[in-house]
Amino acid sequence: MLTDEQKNTFSSLRVEIIDINILAHLFVRKFNRIGYLFQKSTRHHIFEEFVSLRYMENGLILHLTNLDDDHSKFSFRSVEKEIKKSLKDQKQLKKFNKLLDTYRQDINKLKTAHRNMRIAHLRYEEDLPLDQFLNFEKELYPLIKSANLIGDFVWGTKINYSFNLGSNEKILDFRNLTENLKVNVNEEKDF
Repeated sequence: MLTDEQKNTFSSLRVEIIDINILAHLFVRKFNRIGYLFQKSTRHHIFEEFVSLRYMENGLILHLTNLDDDHSKFSFRSVEKEIKKSLKDQKQLKKFNKLLDTYRQDINKLKTAHRNMRIAHLRYEEDLPLDQFLNFEKELYPLIKSANLIGDFVWGTKINYSFNLGSNEKILDFRNLTENLKVNVNEEKDF
């Protein structure tokens, strides 16, 4: 859907999608280690993990809501404005608008309650317990899937990023890893 020139202009959007996938995988992996840590670690280490998870969750919220920003060069809204000027295929434009409308509707609660009130303005109705997180599978994961779907649609191909850990380990394909995420606090049994 985007031309090569537009892809260059919106390259930061691609990076935003990649960052979401990397962070989602690492967040769930770390979260899935909590059960093991309660058995094999110290309270101090668990506290460190909760703080790390809080900042990772905040990062996911910020990345996801950045994609809905009116004034950003790396948002779906900016892509929408550009595409309306250049895209001639009305079917594609209609499909994109439908995907974007759904994303905007779905992201609204996360954007207002968590990004605006909790992260940006630090307005807490009550203390936010350090060990309390959003329900990843119900509140964040659907938005991540939607962001990937829209990103792929406008890019015209699957946005992916892989990282080679070394010659003795497998290559981490973050998009594939993100597509197969499962939250289970007892899944990871090692550091």
